[in-house]
Amino acid sequence: MIGASMLLLPLMPALRIRIGLQTVILILSGFSCLPAALASDELSLPSRVGSVRISIAAHERIPIAAILAHPDRYQMRDLRITGTVVTMQTETITNRMICGVAHERTVLTVEDDGGQIEVIDRGACGRNVGALKAPMLKAGQQVNLLVQMMIPANTGTPGLPVEITIRYIELVRE
Repeated sequence: MIGASMLLLPLMPALRIRIGLQTVILILSGFSCLPAALASDELSLPSRVGSVRISIAAHERIPIAAILAHPDRYQMRDLRITGTVVTMQTETITNRMICGVAHERTVLTVEDDGGQIEVIDRGACGRNVGALKAPMLKAGQQVNLLVQMMIPANTGTPGLPVEITIRYIELVRE
């Protein structure tokens, strides 16, 4: 009687090759199982958010002037911005096609020594994982923001428009 392991033995090299090829395909397609520490990128990789507590202090603070001067350097990166809330405007988005539910969208204008920039909190449709939400803020408050910046592809305009969305907010402790 031939055991099941004897029947699988000739198939093992082919199985190893198939698993190896699948791993290579996953890595090449961006689903790397390598730790972020092994990446050789001079800019910080996006941080893990969700159930993990975020430490904004672990991210280098980027001056607003640097972001405005070279937005392409920060495409799809997590950035830490520290500044003062200058203005805020909240609107209710009732178009359910955007994310499936009506939600609030708040645009904050934040200022530091080098300039002003607008950041967006998308409410229920956004990625702000913290307890503090943009509508809770008031003009004049000092905040630390963890944001992600996106530059829309091929807009055809000479200046690069940017969309900066809030991932986490905390008040600056004085």
